[in-house]
Amino acid sequence: MSAALLRRGLELLAASEAPRDPPGQTKPRGAPVKRPRKTKAIQAQKLRNSAKGKVPKSALDEYRKRECRDHLRVNLKFLTRTRSTVAESVSQQILRQNRGRKACDRPVAKTKKKKAAEGTVFTEEDFQKFQQEYFGS
Repeated sequence: MSAALLRRGLELLAASEAPRDPPGQTKPRGAPVKRPRKTKAIQAQKLRNSAKGKVPKSALDEYRKRECRDHLRVNLKFLTRTRSTVAESVSQQILRQNRGRKACDRPVAKTKKKKAAEGTVFTEEDFQKFQQEYFGS
């Protein structure tokens, strides 16, 4: 905020905190009092935006002032304070919806391991017996 804005705000606060008459006691109203032109010109000059009398600030000084701030602690407090638990199914659904349509955006499909060949219930003798009965040889 500039110094001019601060001064203007203080003037407004001072005007609003000025002692007022309690309600019910009215002052007699006469003709409106005209201000001299000199005060109007001074007030207009105060309100005018001009760069007179202002010292230009160095961009490097402003950068250094803002650069040295470390927001890590504040950010960590904020993140730990707002932590909420979401169901795993909901989070998976959100991730699925936000995933792109390109092949490179899709997750790698999990390949199922082939089961080891299970031993058969039939023996070699049973197969030979079936072959003789079925084919008749």
